Amino acid sequence: MSDYRWNQDQAARDYDAAAPVIHPLYLDLQQAMVDALPIDPLAEFRALDLGGGSGRLAERLLDRFRYATVVVLDQSKPFVNLAHQRLRRFGARSRTVCRSMQQPWAADLSPDDARLDLVVSTSAIHHLESDEKLALFRAVRSALKPGGVFVNGDEHRPESEHQYRSLLEWWGRHMEEAHAAGDIPESFGPIIEKWRRRNLDEFGGPRSSGDDCHETVAGQAALLRQAGFASVETPWHEKLWAVTVAS
Repeated sequence: MSDYRWNQDQAARDYDAAAPVIHPLYLDLQQAMVDALPIDPLAEFRALDLGGGSGRLAERLLDRFRYATVVVLDQSKPFVNLAHQRLRRFGARSRTVCRSMQQPWAADLSPDDARLDLVVSTSAIHHLESDEKLALFRAVRSALKPGGVFVNGDEHRPESEHQYRSLLEWWGRHMEEAHAAGDIPESFGPIIEKWRRRNLDEFGGPRSSGDDCHETVAGQAALLRQAGFASVETPWHEKLWAVTVAS
């Protein structure tokens, strides 16, 4: 994990600053996730944010739900440190764990957090291959209390290859324009170039864990049902991004 690019402090800080810009619907996606939660604003509940990065979604949850407790899990120590700083104002209502989603993360949760009311994830799970997604969804299903909910806001591909490529090209232009305008850190130039090479120059080529292993919305729903979720709904879907609610 030492060669993981977000294990560098400056890289993590740069991504935290750039995320709302390089992802065109970043704020819309997070708001749609919060709006999709079937939870009373005054309810007391425990949540886990998988691949929670610097804690931006966790912050939204803790602001919206004053009696919630949220654990942020991420494999990047610099991201976990940023999340700890961002969420410090919430005191004991927030915790952080440095662990990969592919590892047995449930063992790292405290006894109080071991049975969860809610699991969320934003723009993280699409980096897993299909078999890894299925294993993760099964782990999430096991960690949830009866009646618990899993909400995933993530990147998805359309069925059409032509539409998929067109949307990727649109996103690539968006990132390049933001970089040229100085709206994101200069360090993102090589990252955007690598993204373009893997997603456009090598479009349709093989993908492995860590790449953008995009599923269709229907494909992800099938994996969730295979993992044991009885109900799978998609209340929000725009371009390459969708919110899926499973219970």
